[in-house]
Amino acid sequence: MIVIDVGNTNIVIGVYLKKKLSKVLRLNTEKNKKKFKFEFESFLQSNKRILFNSKNKTCVLSSVVPSLNIFIKKIFIKKNFQFYIVNPKKIPIDAKINYNLNQIGSDRVANYIAIHNKKISDCIIIDFGTATTLDCVNAQGDYLGGAIAPGFRISADALFLRTAKLPKVELEKTESVIGKNTITSMQTGLYWGYVGLVDELARRCKSELITLGEADVVHCVATGGLVRLVGQSCSEIDDIDDYLTLRGLVLLYERNLSK
Repeated sequence: MIVIDVGNTNIVIGVYLKKKLSKVLRLNTEKNKKKFKFEFESFLQSNKRILFNSKNKTCVLSSVVPSLNIFIKKIFIKKNFQFYIVNPKKIPIDAKINYNLNQIGSDRVANYIAIHNKKISDCIIIDFGTATTLDCVNAQGDYLGGAIAPGFRISADALFLRTAKLPKVELEKTESVIGKNTITSMQTGLYWGYVGLVDELARRCKSELITLGEADVVHCVATGGLVRLVGQSCSEIDDIDDYLTLRGLVLLYERNLSK
C-alpha cells in the first residue's frame, strides 16, 4: 500500500509492506507538473521491485490540492493500483466529528482517526504544515474542532514580501532572543514568536477541554513537516509523531474504503 498526503507545501509518500511503514519520501508540491512527474516516477522506479511485484497494490490519497488529484491518480492507475481518494465525510461509525464536514481537510480527519484508534481522549493534535492546525478531542473521544494559524514558513515569507528592506532568511532556532543584526533579529523574532503562538493556542485549548470534561491533564501530540524544528521548543507539546497522518490514512482505508 502507498499512502500519499498532499499538502500545499509538501507531498509525503509512505510505502507500507505487510502493514509496516517501509519507506517515506517527501517532495515539494511542485507547480511544474513535468518536474513533479519526473521526481515522482523516479521514486517509483527506484522501488519497483517492492512496489510492482505485489499482486494486491493499493494507493490511498489525501489531498488539499485538488488540481494534483487526477494527475496522481493517472500515474497509479497505469501501474495497476487500486486507487482511493479519502472523503472527509466518510469516517468510521465509531468516530464522531463535531465540525462542518464540507470544510474539514482530509489530513485533519486522518490525524484524528489515528488518535481515535489508540483510544486517546482529552487530546490536542498539532500539525505543523503550510498552515498550523490544532485539533481537540474530548473525554468521549469526539472531535470538537480547533484552530488554524498561518504556518511558520508563511509567516516568514510574509515578513519578507511585505517589507521593503527585510531580507528572506533561513528558518532556524536561535539560542538568544537578542539579535545582533537584521538577519538574527528576524530569525529570533520568527522562531520564538512562533513558539509562543503555538504554546498559547495549546494552553487555551487545554483549558477549554479541562473545563468541558473531568480530566486534569490534556495530552498534546504534534506532527507535520516542521514539527522537529518548532515542536521541540514548545513546552505544551508532550509527544512528536512524524507519521501520524500516514497511519491515519491507512486506518481510514482499512475501516472504510476497503469495504
